[in-house]
Amino acid sequence: MGFFSGILDKKASKNSATVLGVDVGSSSIKVVELEDRNGIVTLKTYGEVQLGPYVGKPLGSVVHLDARQEQEALVDVIRESAVTSNNGVFAMPLASSFISTSTLPAGDNVDISSLVRVEARKLIPASLSEVTLDWAELDHAGSDTDVRTVLIAAIQNTAIERFNVLMQFVGFTGAPTEIECFSANRTISKKDYNVILDFGATSSKMYISHKGIIVRMHRINVGGADVTHQLANTLSVDFATAEEIKIQIHKTSDQYAAVHQAYQQTFNRAFREFTLVLERYQAERGLEQIRINVCGGASLLPGFTSQLEAVFNSPVELADPFATVAYPAFMEDAMKQIGPLFVPALGAALRNFE
Repeated sequence: MGFFSGILDKKASKNSATVLGVDVGSSSIKVVELEDRNGIVTLKTYGEVQLGPYVGKPLGSVVHLDARQEQEALVDVIRESAVTSNNGVFAMPLASSFISTSTLPAGDNVDISSLVRVEARKLIPASLSEVTLDWAELDHAGSDTDVRTVLIAAIQNTAIERFNVLMQFVGFTGAPTEIECFSANRTISKKDYNVILDFGATSSKMYISHKGIIVRMHRINVGGADVTHQLANTLSVDFATAEEIKIQIHKTSDQYAAVHQAYQQTFNRAFREFTLVLERYQAERGLEQIRINVCGGASLLPGFTSQLEAVFNSPVELADPFATVAYPAFMEDAMKQIGPLFVPALGAALRNFE
């Protein structure tokens, strides 16, 4: 217990006046450094490095770096961003973990620890000796007092070791690690119900939270890199050109229709499955609408939030994670523009100041 403090909602100790949040993705590494200035959590610096060039690939490419290349990329982004802290929190990819909710037959006075491990053996597609396991009890929906609902999480030990090596290489001391969904969730207001849609380079994820605790999630292996491939095929251009078009597109561009179509074709399945998950949860809780926050690199297409509002019939807005920290007023437009890209990195850093 205690590995995933984001699940258990424990109060993280203030290990340092400064902390670096690190999001190691499949196409880039992002960092956000925060500082405690007289009790106010303040943005100190941030940065991103694309991983494609480390293996001779274009920007935006999904790549698999070896340990040396990954270490080099992390050192580069830390140096180029002028990071000074040696205290860090890593947001680990959801792909390295398994998370699920389960209902257990037990009354209020029963210790369910052993039941959780039995349930975990059924759910987790790996031996429990190969993962680090944690769980947290959730509010139970329904009138049955003889059942308990839990959130079970496990992360591969090999992934933990990978990040431990990275921490040691850059000189972080005692740096904690958590799954990216809990980092992302930390940046969103703790209203009764929230939804986060994270459209990354290789996957799309939905997190549903209740009073700050994640209670549902769904992941689909399709992301922004797939949009770029689809666009490249449609326009008969190479990946690098398609990526540049996608990043620079605006609604008045001649190629906007092609980009919009590539998004629709790529994320059609994700939209269907996310809608089903959300509708089921709303039916369970008797909810008409839930506020939806969107983040990830693929979320920056102009008009994407309007497209999602039509899909989910709910209010949708781009995540503004930097609204939770202080920074100079002249940076406000830039922070809102890049905010959706830095949600996990910023959320990881915020853990130090809970």
